[in-house]
Amino acid sequence: MGIIEALIPIVAIVAVFGTGWLKIFFGHKERMMDHMSDDQLAELDQMSRRADILDQRVNVLERILDDEIPNWRENNDKTI
Repeated sequence: MGIIEALIPIVAIVAVFGTGWLKIFFGHKERMMDHMSDDQLAELDQMSRRADILDQRVNVLERILDDEIPNWRENNDKTI
């Protein structure tokens, strides 16, 4: 029996459990959103707007660095 034949049942099992887990996960998230108060929803919306503004600022700063120091990403890549 080849590797592919052995992987087919494993992939099928993972797909079934993964689909079930995703349905449960997103169902829980949806129920939590239904239980949020208006104040919580307003705060969540405000935080989302702030995150968008910060993302725009980071993009502008990266563009400035790209213009001023072309190789800054390669020289300062600290990702793990």
